[in-house]
Amino acid sequence: MARVPNYEAEDDGVPLWASEPYRVFFPAGILAATVGLLLWPLHYLGWWEVYPAIQHPRIMIFGFGAAFVFGFLGTAWPRFLESRVLSPAEVFVLLLLWLASQVVYWLGSIAVGDHLAAGACLWLMGSLVRRLFQKGDELPPPGFSLAFLAVAFAAFVLLAFGFQWNLRSPEWDHFLRLCGYQGFLLLPILGIGSYLVPRFFPGANGKPVSPGQRGKVVWSVAALVVLSFWLEAYVSIWIGNSVRTVAVLGWAVGAVPVLVKGRAPGTRPWALRIGMAMICVAFICRAIWPLQVFAFEHFLFLGGFTQVILLVADRVATGHSVVAEEAKPKSIRWRWFVWLLILTAATRATADLVPTTRVSHHIYAAVLLVVLFLIWWADNGKRLLTFRKEEES
Repeated sequence: MARVPNYEAEDDGVPLWASEPYRVFFPAGILAATVGLLLWPLHYLGWWEVYPAIQHPRIMIFGFGAAFVFGFLGTAWPRFLESRVLSPAEVFVLLLLWLASQVVYWLGSIAVGDHLAAGACLWLMGSLVRRLFQKGDELPPPGFSLAFLAVAFAAFVLLAFGFQWNLRSPEWDHFLRLCGYQGFLLLPILGIGSYLVPRFFPGANGKPVSPGQRGKVVWSVAALVVLSFWLEAYVSIWIGNSVRTVAVLGWAVGAVPVLVKGRAPGTRPWALRIGMAMICVAFICRAIWPLQVFAFEHFLFLGGFTQVILLVADRVATGHSVVAEEAKPKSIRWRWFVWLLILTAATRATADLVPTTRVSHHIYAAVLLVVLFLIWWADNGKRLLTFRKEEES
């Protein structure tokens, strides 16, 4: 049985922005999301000529989403392996590839942007794999390995998009889009969440899930999620989303039962429950109303994925800062944040469900989400820019 790691990486004087790359990528992700969102009002105002139906999701998923996945894995992976932190050169190249992909997406060269985004995924994978062989006897938790696999999955999907392999058939294209758009974010949430969710519920009653059992549940659920993508693309939207709902609920019960048991000990755990519930609600709505799947995807991406990502990022920023004591259990700001995010998701869904409101509700939802990102930054910017206590001593 492997020993319990002490979560201390070898930094050898590496600058904080490189040893903790979330400090670079979390702000970059917020910036990318802001740009991706503002494309809609700019287009409707006549200041952006191209209809951003492709640019927007690419920037939001492989810009905003990828930045938070990269920042978290780049920070946590070496600590679990107790290996060397990422070097400044590794972080700089990763940031350069990621930033180049976003600029190219913004300019409208989608295929080139896909290749660059795939390059960023492959570069990160190479940096992380190197650290597996530095110690030789330590492996990351199963959930982190699943997040790594999700990055590999994203690289393949992006290359398929870039080389137009997705055009082989409508079903294959649908499957790849589900893997790239939903899978790239859902699998890391399930994987990393299996480790982090219990930390949102300190002192919870009940017997904790053993690492071995948790690993079996995580990998079984991941396989079921990928199967659900295939079922949706090739068999039935109803069946695919029903299986995906069962998978997420099975993950909650089997890997992180504290998520569904007892009273939430604070606002953030409550918000986490709401975010995971919104993911399930989105899948259920997509199953019941298969002709409106695109509208209900905004319950998934806004009410679900975005909320969970920002909660995890909030916890990471808090845990690595000297202002951790400011994160009180109850947070009025986070309570408002949750309800406004749900309102944003509903507003954006309405734009597709009620076509007469499309232009106005596109604009309302985009502007409101930008405001919410700015609120999150106001709450966490100081933490992201503050050294840890040991760095100041």
